Amino acid sequence: MLREMPAPKFIEIGQPVVTPPAPPADLNWQRVEEFLRVRELATNTKKAYERQLQQFSDWVQKPWQQITHRDIDRYKQYLKGLPSKRGGSLSPATINQSINSLKSYFKWLTVKDYIPRNPTLTIEQVKEPPMPPKDLPQPEFDALFDALSYRGESEVRDLAILQVLSHGLRAGEVSKLNTEDYDGRRLDVLDAKWGSDGKVPLKPEAIAALDAYLGWKMRQGFSIAPDAPIFISLSNNSKGQRLGYRGVYDLIKDLAKVSELEGVHPHRLRHTCATALVMAGMDTMLAKRMVRISSDRVFARYSDRALDLKMEEAFNEIYGQARKME
Repeated sequence: MLREMPAPKFIEIGQPVVTPPAPPADLNWQRVEEFLRVRELATNTKKAYERQLQQFSDWVQKPWQQITHRDIDRYKQYLKGLPSKRGGSLSPATINQSINSLKSYFKWLTVKDYIPRNPTLTIEQVKEPPMPPKDLPQPEFDALFDALSYRGESEVRDLAILQVLSHGLRAGEVSKLNTEDYDGRRLDVLDAKWGSDGKVPLKPEAIAALDAYLGWKMRQGFSIAPDAPIFISLSNNSKGQRLGYRGVYDLIKDLAKVSELEGVHPHRLRHTCATALVMAGMDTMLAKRMVRISSDRVFARYSDRALDLKMEEAFNEIYGQARKME
């Protein structure tokens, strides 16, 4: 029985092998990377921009040149509906941070002629409710220092931390300090939040506390090399290692607990510092530089309480003088 012959296959000789083209690079994200590179932002600020721009890019799913003010407005409404990590909705401050990031980025795209027009020009920020006073009254501030006597071996370190925090530094900035960042008179704050690097002069009592602590470190055999962390952990599991943000935060919470104070955390010491500077009559521009805040709107969160107190003092002084003249 004859087998059926298979159909012949024709092979072309000498034809090059054709490979499918590689997918085009994400031009949207190339622009973001260029923006972040040329801005020379601090590490934390860069991460915040990257996170916020990535979130918007994932949501909008459009090339930058096709974005309109309607997209930005719809995104703002979308953010208002997002849940926060603590439950509830995102705070106005968090939403405004995202909007400000978009405004900065699209302004740059426009200047670079990557897009024909800036879609964020007509977008307004979310109105933020009045902030309740966050500065610590003097008795509560003093109570934190009194509670240091219960800290045992770590008292000398904790006093230095509390003194530094009272100069307006954030907990994360305190954690990142190295020995070389202290010159005996001031602290050099580097890689700060939102690029707020700067030099912070210290009061005599803070200098004394830091000097005493560094001397104690040296006597205990801990490194005080230029690149060594100023503040170290004294717990058994991580003794001698850099004290992290959580360690600074927990210290203040522990002092507040001993003092029977509620709602006290490191950032309230920053508010207290800003309020005290304005109350003492320091020029607003200098006070902003001291606490490393460039925005008038942001600084108002810290200084409004001081202005209210000064207004009451001035009123009472005038009223008291009027009463004396009656």
